[in-house]
Amino acid sequence: MAEHMKTEMIQAVIGKAEKTGASLAGIAGIDDIKASPSYEIHKKTEWPENARSVLVVGLEHPKSEPSLDWWDRGKGGTPGNRKLMAMADSIAKWLISDFAISARNLPYYLEKGGIFLKDAAVSAGLGVIGKNNLLITPAFGPRIRFRALFLDATSDLSGPGDFSPCADCHMPCRKACPRKAFDQGAYIRADCKKQMMADKVSSKNSETEASPAFRVKYCRACEFACPAGKSCG
Repeated sequence: MAEHMKTEMIQAVIGKAEKTGASLAGIAGIDDIKASPSYEIHKKTEWPENARSVLVVGLEHPKSEPSLDWWDRGKGGTPGNRKLMAMADSIAKWLISDFAISARNLPYYLEKGGIFLKDAAVSAGLGVIGKNNLLITPAFGPRIRFRALFLDATSDLSGPGDFSPCADCHMPCRKACPRKAFDQGAYIRADCKKQMMADKVSSKNSETEASPAFRVKYCRACEFACPAGKSCG
């Protein structure tokens, strides 16, 4: 087991992630993630005893490539997530072979042993959670998806950054929502879920759910309206 990763090793790990296709990568300490807002609510979450830090990898999902985020019946749910899964597997093999660091590719869902990816990305210094309830990064805005791996090594960490994209923003993301999920001044998950259910029904009406061509194209209006990031199209 590697006890501690210094800055040079962290840079090598992030560089490897980028070589496998990641748009962004960062490392967060387990204690930092446990102190994040979501885990204050879900304190009973259990992780492997040897988990010391989390490697978070992100893949840009630009408006020009909408199919990356279309949900289908294949493993992983979306083409974008399948790419992230392959990246994580490749990085895990490299970590054990080159540094003897054990890495565990985490599932997407919390109830299956996953983590809150937005909180992990914030702790890794990759972005902040904006007023649209999305993880916003400096380079890609909210148009990005993440995957994570538990590592059995601690590391030198930079922690959350001081990026503040919503401070002087007129928040077009909130105005773009077809369900007016922000009209009460904060994000109302139930209203957003209504749109997601409508999107799923619409997909079922166009293709049978058993069809190999079945796709669910969930609403991303708030993502695409957000001005943060360099790649809005």
